[in-house]
Amino acid sequence: MMGIVMMLIGYSNLITNFGFNEAIIQKRINDKKVLNSIFTFDLVVSSFFALLFFMLAGYIADFFKTPECKEVIRVMSLVFIISSFTGMPATLLKRDMNFKYISLFDFISSCLMNFITLFLALKGFGYWALAYGQLIPLIIMTVSLCIKTGWIPIFYYSHASLKEIFHFGKWNFMKTQLGFVTQHLDKFIVGRWLGPTSLGFYDKAISVAEMPYNSLIININSVMFSSFSRTNENKHQLQQQFRKSLTLLSFINLPIYFGLIVIAPYFVLVLLGNKWSPMIIPFQIILVSMLIRSFGGLTASLNVGVGKYKDHTILFFIALVAFMITGFLFLSFGIEGIAASYFVFSLIQIYLWMGLSLKNIDLSWKDVLSAVYPGAAASIVMFCVAKLLTQFIFIDYSFINMISVIGISASVYCLYVLLDNSKLTKDLKNIIWEDIKSKTSIVLAQK
Repeated sequence: MMGIVMMLIGYSNLITNFGFNEAIIQKRINDKKVLNSIFTFDLVVSSFFALLFFMLAGYIADFFKTPECKEVIRVMSLVFIISSFTGMPATLLKRDMNFKYISLFDFISSCLMNFITLFLALKGFGYWALAYGQLIPLIIMTVSLCIKTGWIPIFYYSHASLKEIFHFGKWNFMKTQLGFVTQHLDKFIVGRWLGPTSLGFYDKAISVAEMPYNSLIININSVMFSSFSRTNENKHQLQQQFRKSLTLLSFINLPIYFGLIVIAPYFVLVLLGNKWSPMIIPFQIILVSMLIRSFGGLTASLNVGVGKYKDHTILFFIALVAFMITGFLFLSFGIEGIAASYFVFSLIQIYLWMGLSLKNIDLSWKDVLSAVYPGAAASIVMFCVAKLLTQFIFIDYSFINMISVIGISASVYCLYVLLDNSKLTKDLKNIIWEDIKSKTSIVLAQK
């Protein structure tokens, strides 16, 4: 029940902002009148949704046959209002590329949420444990962000101030809605036509496959969006940034997803149990799709960062239509078919988005291949070694065998990268080494 409530609140929060926060980053807005107008607009719309949820709490609880959740839903409606105070300082930090503090606040907030929820659940608070676990960290994070940025909420609205960013906001708003549909379309099809059991397998497969993307890749893409927005008029610098970002992603996401594809049967059967075996093949297909989509996130950051948000959104819509069509065409193949439609969608999306990115900064597909080659080569070698290990040595699905495959494969990957003397790999190793030396010198100086 709380998951459904948070999904409804999450979607409503997508509506309230109307894409203005991204406009602040992309256009590097610093005008107080514009910032305060955006905040006031956000607060008014958020207050409307908060009131709506408060009034409809009883109907929502009855619809899902959980009348005891009525008061919890009413309290959770406060999320709308609190989030409107959180959005502006968080956006200002992203605009100024202070991602260290954003990561710190997110980490602390996540720890607090888990601790409070677990503590109150053990004390017998039931649904209220989840509610307070969401609200208390959000309030603390909001206050901390306001203190860090020095931002003071001022109620001011000027329609003229928002006119110049309305066009950006409109298309970014549409992109956000398409993203929400994409996130839930496949689950809706599975749940509606294949049943709750199939949905359980599919949902578990996609939630695990998304973990590396949500915890690592999405943060890199967020940083790059701010970086591309800063240099959106310098094509040469954009080319360099895009190439380096592709190389970095290839060294991060390719080994993770190639490795997960190989050990997927071990992961499912050892950690989840034999009853989850129907999710193995869909899981592997979705892993390939997420590998592709991780590069799609980078192209989205570039396209929107350089102001091609309209073209980007139109291409997103085309890919989504293909997703809908293939989803119903492949429905007869079960969750494997839906996973295959997700793969087709990912291919179409990356082809369209990458094509737009390359056009924007005058690069070719050959440049893309050369940028990802070092990470891809190392990952393919690792994949082949892992596959041989699973086929001929660590055949049984046991925890020890899974750890052995992971350990040996990771060692092969690291050894390959260390021995690789290609220019891109050497440049990346030098950057990492300089970063380590810099952090070490700071620590030693403090001592």
